[in-house]
Amino acid sequence: MISRASHWSSRAARLQAVRLKSGSSVPQKAESSEDLLYLNPHKWEGLPADRIFELHRLRKTKLGEKYAPTDSERSAVLKTFASLKGKVRPQLEYVYEVDHFKERLLNNVVRPPVPQQANRDVRPSGEEPHLRRKFEQLHAISAHEMPLLAKYRQEYKPRAASETPLQLKFFTDLSDDMSSPENRKVALNVALEDLGLSEKQAHKFKVLAGNKFNHKNNVFHMKTARYGVATQNAKWLVETFNKLLAESKDLSKESLEDIPVNTHHCPPRKSQPQFPEEWKRPQDAPVEKNRISSKVIDMVIAQKDQEYLKELTP
Repeated sequence: MISRASHWSSRAARLQAVRLKSGSSVPQKAESSEDLLYLNPHKWEGLPADRIFELHRLRKTKLGEKYAPTDSERSAVLKTFASLKGKVRPQLEYVYEVDHFKERLLNNVVRPPVPQQANRDVRPSGEEPHLRRKFEQLHAISAHEMPLLAKYRQEYKPRAASETPLQLKFFTDLSDDMSSPENRKVALNVALEDLGLSEKQAHKFKVLAGNKFNHKNNVFHMKTARYGVATQNAKWLVETFNKLLAESKDLSKESLEDIPVNTHHCPPRKSQPQFPEEWKRPQDAPVEKNRISSKVIDMVIAQKDQEYLKELTP
């Protein structure tokens, strides 16, 4: 019969063999207070900069998703950040992140939207006083400061048309796409009389302009949408017109006097017939038999006038 002591000794031997086989014979070492220092950022004061940054990284790694920065950790890291050296020093993005601990914590709180019970905008309670103060400030400026601008008042003197002969017209289709054909189109209009050209220069200008010149009102008209931006089209129109004007003023090369002006693109207006005055016979015009609507309107107008004058009469 096996004794109880031998039984326990054999059982202990078997447990020791199992531990040796599984590799768990080495007893686990309990974490010391030094190892748990990453859980207490308020104890980091006075530690070296490398040690504080190592504890900070260890704290983020150990806590994982449960990591939440504290003011003690923030102050300890920021005080020693400048003394970090080498590759251990973090990037600038980290500094920006550390400097905004409180803001990140406040922004993480999700607040439900304010229920809107009417068509009016529902503003937070703190925004109404701010808007009221802003409006009061604007009213004070308009009442006390804007009248002082009267001493800088100047008479408007428009420049002569001969000084600014070019007229640029921009188009829009009220859309946000500024590269659409309608939004990028620009038109240029110039009156011939504002250019100050001589008779020969004006003849050459009309010949070179071709169908871009309107002979009915003597205005040069040209538009384009070849470029993707309206400003580029305006610049191209001005440069093209300047080249045309310079070529028209230069009569040394060729005056084009022997070339007639082409006016086929401007057909003459249809002439209105002119009848003799004796043909007019107003006595033969039809007479209205019943003018009920016009009479009622005249009566109402007269009544309204009487009521208005009665109120003004003392």
